[in-house]
Formats: sequence, C-alpha cells, structure tokens
Amino acid sequence: MSELRPVVLSGRSGGTTHREVELLASLPREMRLIGGLAVMCRVGVPHRTTVDLDVITRGLDDHHESMSRLALTSTGGGQYSFEGGLDLDVIEVASESAEEVLELLGASGAPLTDLELAVVAHTWAHDHAAPLDVVAVHDSTGDRLAEANGRLVATTVGLLVMKCSAVPLRASSKPEKRSSDLYDIGRLLSVGHPDPSEVSALPPLLLQVTLERLHTWFVDDSGRDRTYREVRRFDEPQLDLDEVAEAVEDLFALSSPDALGNQPER
Repeated sequence: MSELRPVVLSGRSGGTTHREVELLASLPREMRLIGGLAVMCRVGVPHRTTVDLDVITRGLDDHHESMSRLALTSTGGGQYSFEGGLDLDVIEVASESAEEVLELLGASGAPLTDLELAVVAHTWAHDHAAPLDVVAVHDSTGDRLAEANGRLVATTVGLLVMKCSAVPLRASSKPEKRSSDLYDIGRLLSVGHPDPSEVSALPPLLLQVTLERLHTWFVDDSGRDRTYREVRRFDEPQLDLDEVAEAVEDLFALSSPDALGNQPER
C-alpha cells in the first residue's frame, strides 16, 4: 500500500475526471503530470474543468510504440487520442538539467527568448515533480472510480514557472489559453500555497522572470486590471485578486533580493 496521502477528485462514472485518472494510471511511470489535472491536484476542487491530459517526459521516442498501442490514434509530435474523445499531449523536455540548459542557452550572451525560457521551465518542473496518489470518486456516492498511485505530478511551483513562461507565448495565437493560464496561476498562488524553499531553489533567472511577471499581472494596477478582465469568465470558483496579490508580495519578500534585478518587463 502506498503511504502517500491521496488526492481525491470527484466526478461521474465515465466522466472526464474518471477517464483522465484511468488514463494516467496506464501511462509509463516516467511521465510527469502537468496541465489542468495537475492544477486540480495541487489546488483541490472545485476548479475549472479540463478536457485533456498533459504530461512531460524525457526520451519520448522510447515510449512512442507502447503509447501508440494504448491510443486510438497518434498524429505524431507527442499527440495521442483515446476512446471517448480524450486527448493526451506529451511534451519532451531537455536531456540536461534546467541549470545546464540555462548555461547552454546563455553561452552567446543574448537574452533568452520566451520559448527558451519555456524550455527551461518545463525541464525544471520535470526534475522537481513529486509523487501523489490520485483517486477519482463518484460525486454522489463516494465510490472509487479509478486510482493512479505514486504518479509524479508537477509541484505548485513547477506549474507556476511553466505557466508564467507560457502566457506570453499565448498572447496572440491562443488568447483563451492565456486567460485560463492566468486563472490557474491565481489559484495556484492563493490556494496552492507554493513552498517558499522551493521558490528560493529556482535558478536565479527563472526566479527573476517568474516574479516579475507575477507582479506585472497581479500587483501592478494596469496589469491587474487586464488580468481581471481576462479571468472573470471563470467564476467557479471566483478568483480573489487581493489574495493573489498578497501571495505574490509574500513571494517577493521571501525571495533573495539578489535574484531580482531591473530587467525590462516581459
């Protein structure tokens, strides 16, 4: 028996949560859960609904054959479709650590692009994922529907850095995803309670960019107004921006001043 405290998610028999947990249990154990289901695990429910599964891993080619046997279709690039309209997106991370990736990318002296920062963030989240027992239960009877024990799930901080790196990439091509990412970030900050020691352990550049963006989106007046307009479509539960702003200020207070420079806003 696992000694992990289970994360219990409610849903209906045959519903999305039931099928997602069932699919998670069938995946190679090297894969780390990210995305909407991981946010639900870290903030608890209720939270906005999610309709697909996202994971990160190294060596995707090593898993492709077994994944293709599980899936109904595989379109390549880590995209798989399963029975019932459930999709799985597998993102491959760098083979090096986040610190090594930063060193390699910064060798030229040029500022990192948003895409390069996303590579670093996903790699760090992969390497710092923590195991959870994820259980789906019937929302009326409480009966167990599916369980995925000892699965590696991105931590609250891992999810924060990935989403902070993703938001600028969504700005024009996927504005609806930018809104949902900002909502998730707010919930992770106000309900997920990021571990201060884990925040302090972030590579300095990743820490600096993450905190600067959080301050722009949730504390600065103009950025906070825009964030309010974007996240208000998610009203179950409503996001308390005052709580989020306080959580951001707490992270600033707990983080080393040496990590925070005066880089231009991203």
